[in-house]
Amino acid sequence: MLLPLLRPPASDPAVEFRLDLFPPALPEIVGALRRLLRDTLRSIGLDSDAPCLVLSELVTNALVHGDGPPTVVLELRCGRLYIAVSDASVAPVVRPDPNDSRTSGRGLDLVAGLADEWGVKLIGSYGKAVWAVVAVGG
Repeated sequence: MLLPLLRPPASDPAVEFRLDLFPPALPEIVGALRRLLRDTLRSIGLDSDAPCLVLSELVTNALVHGDGPPTVVLELRCGRLYIAVSDASVAPVVRPDPNDSRTSGRGLDLVAGLADEWGVKLIGSYGKAVWAVVAVGG
């Protein structure tokens, strides 16, 4: 899903970036990653609310339902933030049926509501990546 960073001729390299992160599989990493993304987006004048929530949900799901430490890729291109979180589990991603009485299990509902698009990419026997694309207009 994430492609090499190719800038259109008129793009501003000051507002495009790619971060490849290899955090430990610890619950407190969710907040640290969210703050990193928030501060990065704010420093270039972009809205961080929706991207930070999407990132938090994807990392939390990888920690709770995945296997091993996650890998996180954040790439900003042309006003769209590409977020991918992978883990070593090949177990399928399950999005529960909508139910207003659920007290948990709504993370992918939030991702679907906030992202322009999202999905799951199997990485052979190495696991899977759950990805989302979020507009981050300034």
